[in-house]
Amino acid sequence: MTTLPRVARPQTAALNPRTLSPLLAALALGTLMVPQRALAAPADMVGTWVNGNVTTNGITRINVTRTAAGQLSVQVFGRCHPNDCDWGQAPMLTYGLTVSDSNHFTASAVFNKGFANTVLVMNFAKGRLDVHALTQFTDGSGRQNYATRETFARYR
Repeated sequence: MTTLPRVARPQTAALNPRTLSPLLAALALGTLMVPQRALAAPADMVGTWVNGNVTTNGITRINVTRTAAGQLSVQVFGRCHPNDCDWGQAPMLTYGLTVSDSNHFTASAVFNKGFANTVLVMNFAKGRLDVHALTQFTDGSGRQNYATRETFARYR
C-alpha cells in the first residue's frame, strides 16, 4: 500500500469587518462609476421609424402607435415597387430586464403574411431602433428561411 504525501492547504484569512468595509465601499463606488445604459420606456417607442439603408430590399418603415386600450401596435412596410407593401398591424409585446422592470427597451411582434411568418425583435436604444427580422416560409416554395438585422431612425 502506497502512502501519498500530505499536501499543505493554504491558510485562509478570516473575514475581518474592518478590512471588509473598505473593500465593499470600493466595489459600490466602482459600480456607480460604470456607465449605465439608458433604457427606453414604451412611450419612447411610439412614432415613425425609417430604415437607415435607403436601398434596403427589406423593411423600409415601421410605425409604432398606442391603441385606444393603451397597448402598443406596430405597422410594417416592406420594399415593393412602385409603392412599399403594407404588412398590416400587429400587437407589440415589450420586455424589461427583469420581471419587476417596467422600463422596457425590447419588443416583439409577429406577422403572418400568408406565404411566410416574420417575427420582429426590436431593440430601442440611444434614439434608434434595431430590428432583427426572422422570416419562415410556409408556402411550400422551398425558399430558405432567413434573418435580417437593420437599424432605423425616428422620422417623427
